Amino acid sequence: MNNTFYTNAFRHGKVIKYTGYENGKKVSFTIPFKPTLHVTSKKANTKWKSLDGKSVDPMIFSSMKDASEFIKKYKDVDNFGVYGNTNYVAQYINEQFPGNIHWNRNIINVTSIDIEVKYGEGFPDPALADQEVTAITMKNNIDDVYYTFGCGDYDIEKSLMEKYEVRYIKCQTERELLHKFLVHWGISSPDIITGWNVEFFDIPYLVNRIAKVNGGNKEKMLSPWRMIDKREIQQPFSTQTRDKYELKGVTILDYLAVFKKFAFTYGPQESYKLDHIANVVLGEKKLDFGEASNLNELYKNDYQKFIDYNIKDVELIDRMEDKLGLITLSLTMAYKGGVNYDAVLGTVAIWDSLIYRHLYEKDIAIPQNKDSFKGAYAGGYVKEPQIGMHDWVCSFDLNSLYPSIIMQYNMSPETILLNDEKDVNVKSVLNNEVKNTEYYTALAVNGVRFD
Repeated sequence: MNNTFYTNAFRHGKVIKYTGYENGKKVSFTIPFKPTLHVTSKKANTKWKSLDGKSVDPMIFSSMKDASEFIKKYKDVDNFGVYGNTNYVAQYINEQFPGNIHWNRNIINVTSIDIEVKYGEGFPDPALADQEVTAITMKNNIDDVYYTFGCGDYDIEKSLMEKYEVRYIKCQTERELLHKFLVHWGISSPDIITGWNVEFFDIPYLVNRIAKVNGGNKEKMLSPWRMIDKREIQQPFSTQTRDKYELKGVTILDYLAVFKKFAFTYGPQESYKLDHIANVVLGEKKLDFGEASNLNELYKNDYQKFIDYNIKDVELIDRMEDKLGLITLSLTMAYKGGVNYDAVLGTVAIWDSLIYRHLYEKDIAIPQNKDSFKGAYAGGYVKEPQIGMHDWVCSFDLNSLYPSIIMQYNMSPETILLNDEKDVNVKSVLNNEVKNTEYYTALAVNGVRFD
């Protein structure tokens, strides 16, 4: 195992802010990165080539800004191409860690967290954060201890979690609770934060509540760079938006999102609440508090069990990871692609980086992204319905239809032939009106031919 690798990198203006490990010791520094692009060469034979085989020469820029301005300047110049990766973070990671990246899962600090909040009518709103935080539990894989912050009397000796090491930090006020939590957070220095729906509840609530109760930009202590970015994202199948926070230098890998992305062997679930998923994966649910009507009542009448309930939520996440290894899978994919951990929850960024790194090893400079197409695309073929009542009707749903069609016709930018056939469509093909007269080529039903 290698103890020198990155854990997080991002661009901030003219610099890249980097976090990682060197010889097993955590490091953070700022780099005024000098990116490299490739330009059309006048020489016939060069080490570097473009994807279509043209000769190109490397060109190093003094800053990322200069590189971007150079691209804009020569964007529309004839017979002069500019090539290379304009994702400068990916370019920096590739320069520092080319080829296979060796990393050590055992020293990456993965911290599970869960908070409890008082509430009135309805669920607490993270954007408002107007209710008191009553408990916080966090645990990482480095020291394997449950750290719980609360304001009541909790007896560790009577804990239902007796087989684990629990350290309870009693506080007098919510302000003190949040302060001591932040101090411990800084000492622990997590690389990854996980938990159930932490991305859209626990983290936003903590950011806004700390800002409201403690003030003085104390919420920025959640980031080792003292930087927090906020952006609105649209909720799926809704016009509503919700806030997403990035704690710069720390990656949020919400276990709910990771489960939905990678635990496909469990199939679609009737509910994605922690109680249900834990039961599906572990055969065990959250701590039952049937004697209380809600958590507020449990907090008032049985504080001991209330804290156990909070700890249990973190323990369930930990045990699911022990069984499923979804965080480890995410890290494996991220280091394979040379991207930040959360990029694995998408599709484009990791594939862009994988292709870039593969071509880089072959001394091939990637092309620039072209402006996106503005306009309408032709829709898919819709067969005219045969109106009336029919017997023996059946419906087919093909798995991986698009990839299968791509393989069937050998579809790819480098195999497409420009001599498109006219008057070729689904109807004419089905009626046997079209013949493919060119051997060793594939003719698609839209008239496009592939080699």
